[in-house]
Amino acid sequence: MNNITLEELYEKGIKMHHITNTAYPLTPGSFMRYKVTDAREIQKLLKQDIDKLTALSLYVHVPFCQSRCKFCEYAVVSGDDFEKKEEYVEALLKELDMYKEIIGDKKILGFDMGGGTPTQLETDQIKRITERLHQNFNFDPATEMSIETTPVIAARDYDKIKALHDMGYKRISMGVQTVNPRLLEAFGREGNNSIYERAVESIRQAGFDKFNIDLMYGFLNQDMADFKNTLDYTTKLLPEYITLYRNRYKGTKIASEAEGVTLDKVNSQYKEAHRFLNEAGYAAPYGKNTFSRLEGDYGTSDYLTKRVIDGLPYVGMGLGAQSFGHQYLAYNEGASTKTLKNYFDKIEHGEFPIQDIYPLPESEAIAKMLSVAFYFAFVDLAKFKARFGVDFEEYFKEEIAFLKERGLIEMQDGKMVVTEDGVEQVGGVIPMFYSNESREELMKIKKLF
Repeated sequence: MNNITLEELYEKGIKMHHITNTAYPLTPGSFMRYKVTDAREIQKLLKQDIDKLTALSLYVHVPFCQSRCKFCEYAVVSGDDFEKKEEYVEALLKELDMYKEIIGDKKILGFDMGGGTPTQLETDQIKRITERLHQNFNFDPATEMSIETTPVIAARDYDKIKALHDMGYKRISMGVQTVNPRLLEAFGREGNNSIYERAVESIRQAGFDKFNIDLMYGFLNQDMADFKNTLDYTTKLLPEYITLYRNRYKGTKIASEAEGVTLDKVNSQYKEAHRFLNEAGYAAPYGKNTFSRLEGDYGTSDYLTKRVIDGLPYVGMGLGAQSFGHQYLAYNEGASTKTLKNYFDKIEHGEFPIQDIYPLPESEAIAKMLSVAFYFAFVDLAKFKARFGVDFEEYFKEEIAFLKERGLIEMQDGKMVVTEDGVEQVGGVIPMFYSNESREELMKIKKLF
C-alpha cells in the first residue's frame, strides 16, 4: 500500500461522508487515465469484455420527468428535449439492436427500467421497448422485470399500469420520498394523501403483488418528526417493500446544503427508520436500505440483488446509463450534459452512444463492486471469489484486521458483515476497499462538492 495509513484514510472518509457514501469512482475525472475514445476501439472493448461473460443484467434508462426534482442527480431531460419521446424511443431501439450483436444468447438474469420516469412514455412506446428486449436477448424464465412510476401517473392512468403488468413487469417501484407538503413544494414534487392512496389502489388492481415505495432522508430541512410521519404513513399503504435513500447531494440543485447535514443527523434518521420499520413488519439487517415484509425476499429487483451480491455485470442502455462489465465501466452520452443531442448523434452514425468508457485494472473493478455491496451491508466471500478469482480475506488482510479491531465488521457464515457501529461510520469503512489511486484522490479532496 502507499504511504497513507489506514487510520488517516478512515478519518478522511468520515469527514467526507457525503462523498464516500456515494457511488464509485469519487469524481467524474477519476478514471480519465484509462479512457478509450476511438469508436472502433470502444466496440472492440465491449465485445472482448462481454465475450467473457455467460450471464449479465440489463438496465434501460428513460430520462423524462415532468420536472427535475431539486435532489435529483440522474440524467433527466427538460425543455425541448422533453417533447422528443418518440425520437428517443427510436434511438433506444437502435441501441438495443447494437447490443444484440455483442450480447447474443447470454443469459439475462435481471432487468430494470428506470429513470427519470419510464411511465412518462406512452403505453405503446413502453411495449415496443419491452418486446424488442425479449426479441433481442435471452431472458432467463425466472428473471423478474422491474419498472418505476410516480404516484401521479399511477393514480391517474390505471390503464397504463395494468398494461405494464400484462407486459410482464412483476415488480413496480414508486417514489414518494416525503409526505411533508413543505418539503414537496421546496423540491418541486407533486403529491398528497389522495394521490398516494389512488396510486396504491391502481397498482393493486393492476395485479402487482411486488410493490416498492422509495423514501428519502438526510435533507437539511427535514426534522425527525417529518421523517417519522412519512414512515408511519408509508407503512399504512402496505407496500411489500420500502426503500430508504439517503440524499447524496452530488450533482443536485441543493448540493450547497450538504455541509449543513451532519453524520449524526443521517445516522439518527436511519436508526429510527430501522427500528420503526422492523416493528411494523418490514425486515432488514441494520445497514440495508430496502426493507421487506415478505420472508426470505431481499425486496430489491433481480437486477440490483445480483449486482450487489454477485457482482453480476450489467449493461445500461439509454441516456446517461451506466454499464459495469467484467472489467470495464462506461457511461452513456448525457451522463454529464443531461441532453439528448450527443446520444442521438452517435446512434445516427451507428456508434455505441458512450460518453466515457474505461477498461479497469483489477483493483478498480474490485473497488467498484465492493462500494455497491455496502447497499446490503455485507460482502459474500464466495461470490467475491467467483467474480474476481481472489480470496477476499487475503486480498484485504490489513484492512479487515483494522476494521475488526474497531468493531466495525464481523466475519459470519462466509460473509463480511458490517456491524451497527460500522454502518454509522460507513463513510470511513468503504474507502478501506478503494484502490490505492482512489485513496490518494480522496486524501486530496478539500471540499464536498
